[in-house]
Amino acid sequence: MKRYQLRERFRDLKKDPSGLLAYFALRRLIKKDGMNFRPDDGFVIATVPPDFRPLSYKKACHVLLNVDGDEWGLHREAVRLASTTKRTKTIEHELSIFELRGLRVLLATHLNEVPKEVRFVAKRILSLSPPLAEDVHATRRILGMPTLSSEQVDVLIGKPESIMLAGVMKPQWCADDTRALIELEHLDEEAPSLFEVPGFKEQKIWARGLVKDIGLWRQGKLGWKDIGQSALVSGPPGAGKTYFASALATALGFRLVQTTVGVWQTGGYLNDMLAAMRRSFDEAKGSAGAVLFIDEFDSIGSRPSRPTGHPNETYWQVVINEFLSLMNAPGEGVIVIGATNFPEWIDPAILRAGRIEKHFKLGLPDVTTRAEILHHHTGNALPFESLIELADDLEGKSAAALEELVRSARRRARNEERELQLRDLRAVMPERIGYAPEELFRLGVHEAGHALIALTLNCARSATIEIRDTFDVSPGSYTRGRTTYDLFEYNLPTETVLLNRIAMSLAGMAAEAVVFGDRSLGSGGLVGSDVEQATSIARRLVGSYGLGETPFFFATPEELEDERMPPALEVEAMRILREQYERVLGILSREKDQLIALASEAVAHGKVMIERDAGLVSESETAVD
Repeated sequence: MKRYQLRERFRDLKKDPSGLLAYFALRRLIKKDGMNFRPDDGFVIATVPPDFRPLSYKKACHVLLNVDGDEWGLHREAVRLASTTKRTKTIEHELSIFELRGLRVLLATHLNEVPKEVRFVAKRILSLSPPLAEDVHATRRILGMPTLSSEQVDVLIGKPESIMLAGVMKPQWCADDTRALIELEHLDEEAPSLFEVPGFKEQKIWARGLVKDIGLWRQGKLGWKDIGQSALVSGPPGAGKTYFASALATALGFRLVQTTVGVWQTGGYLNDMLAAMRRSFDEAKGSAGAVLFIDEFDSIGSRPSRPTGHPNETYWQVVINEFLSLMNAPGEGVIVIGATNFPEWIDPAILRAGRIEKHFKLGLPDVTTRAEILHHHTGNALPFESLIELADDLEGKSAAALEELVRSARRRARNEERELQLRDLRAVMPERIGYAPEELFRLGVHEAGHALIALTLNCARSATIEIRDTFDVSPGSYTRGRTTYDLFEYNLPTETVLLNRIAMSLAGMAAEAVVFGDRSLGSGGLVGSDVEQATSIARRLVGSYGLGETPFFFATPEELEDERMPPALEVEAMRILREQYERVLGILSREKDQLIALASEAVAHGKVMIERDAGLVSESETAVD
């Protein structure tokens, strides 16, 4: 290249510091290896350093090879990227063995972005090294910026491209900038590695397989299509869905690209939403390894099983079709994690194999996991046995709530200028109020009713009742008694099984009526409550499963959540609920003495388990009345 041509090209390159850094790295490689890039001498494949953009090296190659990046034709094809995120039709289409004419340099993030046939044809395959200290000094000099000290430049070496550019482009460094730059790199570390945090046992098994497969993928020994690339995580708010995605990204060494369906919808118009969806996928695809975390996943919509022609249906039909297209090919190095509180609202086509391949249900942590979470966030500085005692009073708290508890305790310790102590945690524990004796006994009766009916009607092998003598007064944390079951699993539930489940749900309320002649509000008022579960089963039984007096299909179980059935079906569902409630009243009235004895034992001991084969339950009422 003639000197005046080099000056002209550098005039443009000076506007792009990342291109300058790449230019010096490429020039050093050429000098070291004696490389030449003559058009008649084949082409070279070069992989860029981790956390650097191939586009920067492409601009530098245009200067070194004396080709015009804006020219259409063969010269424009001299330097190409192995993977492009552009969705519109451009001259830079996907690379294949059939389209190598004029190619001199092929830039890739990972070698496995390059088709194996193209790898075979290449003259050489090179790995580009990250910029050195001399490159930083040269770039600052060309940009007309003051020289940095050796200590300042050392802070930049080995950092991702974005961090290095932040240091290179800052005109003047002050005394605190070195420390601030180091902290800047850690601001994006929202979570430690998934393998370092408590809980997530099932998810860790999956993640370990991913780590192994991604290692093979990075070595070019495994195609990306052979790796399980997506998962859905569901659970109540605070269960750790976002935290899981962030910790997974750290474990994989990937970037976290975070978005929500709500953000996609903010433009209002269909084209705006489609464009926002594409941008999220393109951002992940251009990250050289990313976890694309999509929250509010259920809000993507669902196509109706029986279209009505309403304009709103057409809107969501287009949205879901585009989303399915994106999910079919999310890009090399992209793991998609969807998060939702309502997995049943998601269109079934999204959840099929090849798109969302795994479904992890996240629940609130048990007492041991709560203690482990506290132990982790306190830096393992407090005795685990003491944390178990505290965790026992934190039932129903999410991982996020436990982390906030530790932050509050640390703040208390800082205010007194000392290290965190166990008393700081005790001081910020939620306020608890004790039940009156008669309230405790009512809780015991309610849960004993559930347990006895579950075993009597052959719904479960065993039932465990837990009664606590205090409750957390925090909003949404009012916990009463609880019964857990070892339920029988039915691959093909019958009408009898469904009716028994309704009866089991209504048994707590019925037990209170039998013993006290009065019922509390503890069975209803919430989604997921006893009465809500019973009502939901009864409506599905007659409106979807066709198991009512007249076999009839009105809607899918999901659609019934938001639709009112014809009056005749609603009346029949009410009749089923009334019959099952009366049935349970009859059973528990005959077993009143056993009901009271079991409730008393649960209150006295706090926890009691009964088993069907232990002779505690009468077998006389196992048939459906």
